[in-house]
Amino acid sequence: MQHPFLKNKNFIPYLITWVLIAAIFGFALYNFYGLTWQTALIDSLVFNALFMGLGLAYWFNVRYSTFDKSQMANQVISHLAAAAISILVGVFLFKLIVTPLVEEEFYDEFLTDSFPLRGALGVLYYAIVVLIYYLILYYDDLNTKSQRQAQLETMLKSSELEMLKSQINPHFIFNSLNSISSLTIIAPDRAREMVVKLSDFLRYSLGKENDQMNTVEDEINNIMLYLDIERVRFGERLKVEKEILDEVRGMKLPNLILQPLFENAIKHGIYESLGEITIQLKAWKEANLLKIEVNNEFDPNAVSRKGKGIGLKNVRERLTLIYGVSQLVEVQKTDRIFTVRLDIPQIETEA
Repeated sequence: MQHPFLKNKNFIPYLITWVLIAAIFGFALYNFYGLTWQTALIDSLVFNALFMGLGLAYWFNVRYSTFDKSQMANQVISHLAAAAISILVGVFLFKLIVTPLVEEEFYDEFLTDSFPLRGALGVLYYAIVVLIYYLILYYDDLNTKSQRQAQLETMLKSSELEMLKSQINPHFIFNSLNSISSLTIIAPDRAREMVVKLSDFLRYSLGKENDQMNTVEDEINNIMLYLDIERVRFGERLKVEKEILDEVRGMKLPNLILQPLFENAIKHGIYESLGEITIQLKAWKEANLLKIEVNNEFDPNAVSRKGKGIGLKNVRERLTLIYGVSQLVEVQKTDRIFTVRLDIPQIETEA
């Protein structure tokens, strides 16, 4: 760490402080000790200028000493020695410099009588300056720890998001590849089309950073790719309805946040029913929130497919990690409709 008063513009406040101290000191000499204003000015400027310089040197005794309880005795001895030496040096240099400059009668006697007071003042100067240095070190250490903690939290958040992203159900890819394999025999053109769509979908899904924000338009286009691929397997049984207001198409949301919702809708809708299933997607703005709702029909009499519940849990945890707010996911279930609603905060940035 550099000297706190010799870097950037910190020396100016340090200098101004000592000028104020010198002014008060000189005022006291003039009013209470009967010195002329010229003598008081010279005395005060020389004395306080010397201790201003010594104050800069005190930093090295503070900076390069280990503040440890086990070394407390050594610290006390070190500071007592430094204070004593600096005061002796300061008073000696002061007398050496000020004597030829002042010709006032009785000043030599005043100077001799004032040495104890100047020594006490030197101790006070030393204690205050050293305390300020320790406060600066403490603040710098606290700030460093805070920055490290922020970095660790960012790394932890990134790791958790990476883990959540890796939990995307791989069965979709396996099923898609099986469908492509079947189509290569009966419908090669559709197989090629499905390969292209699967490639585009994976490129979008795997090519994004964990906490990257995308527009509603981009996310919906990617979801449509996903549904087009699934429609190859389920045909006309899979219906999709969209109700997206134009004002929300440019709004931001975390990448792939909708993917688990549609996987969940297909798993509990199409897989568990023999008839047509409609998945509805709605998006609108309310105050400073992007509202997204996905609902799907399901057969209440069908045997439910048990899973690990990763999908909705994934969405909840990602939103909590990214926005620092819980309860951004609401789930409702009626007799035949399963609904998931997301509240995505829109963070305003200055233009």
